Amino acid sequence: MATKLDKKDLTEPDKLQILFLKIRAFIEEHRMRIYIGAGICVLILVLAGGWSLYQRNYEKNADKNYTKVFEAARKTASPEGDTVTIKGYKDLISQYPRSRAAVTSLYRLGNIYFDRREIDAAILAYQDFLNKASTDSDLVTLAYNGMGACYELKKDFNKALESYEKAMKSSSAPSFETLNYAGAARVYEAMNNNAKAVEFYRKALGKTTDPLMTLYLKRKISSLS
Repeated sequence: MATKLDKKDLTEPDKLQILFLKIRAFIEEHRMRIYIGAGICVLILVLAGGWSLYQRNYEKNADKNYTKVFEAARKTASPEGDTVTIKGYKDLISQYPRSRAAVTSLYRLGNIYFDRREIDAAILAYQDFLNKASTDSDLVTLAYNGMGACYELKKDFNKALESYEKAMKSSSAPSFETLNYAGAARVYEAMNNNAKAVEFYRKALGKTTDPLMTLYLKRKISSLS
């Protein structure tokens, strides 16, 4: 049965039509602002897409350069090879300073300088790495450990301990506990604090599964106890 229409339904304007007319009037009144707003939105999307593409290519090219330098370094073990490797990493850092590869290159430079006993240069490279690296990077604890070893060689034992303590507190520390504890133990031993040295050698012993390291640590504990 059809619904009966009363006089009010027949004379009252259609509500949907009124809404449509209001929207149309609003668009006509603010047409220029709408065009500008839409243009800005499109521009933002284009720029965001372009930046994302640029960043991917930037990181990709940096990674290529890093792999090239790293692989060449593995094949060459000589002072001349070190010089070439150092230049390669420095060039990468200069060309792609914001890349992840540049940050990792700073850590690699620290290791090379340490092996060459260029201690001040090693400390600077490790510190630059730590300033730029993500706190959850697995290399953070190793960089702090490297700095600790550098300060050991300089006989700056307070800074060495400070570096090893930071290594122990980093997010990736659980993977390198033996290394960090042994480093701190060596410093305490050098400071003639045998009690603390034994404490940390024992901590290192409790974490290692390496037979040679186990033997070394047991001998250290026995000689200092």
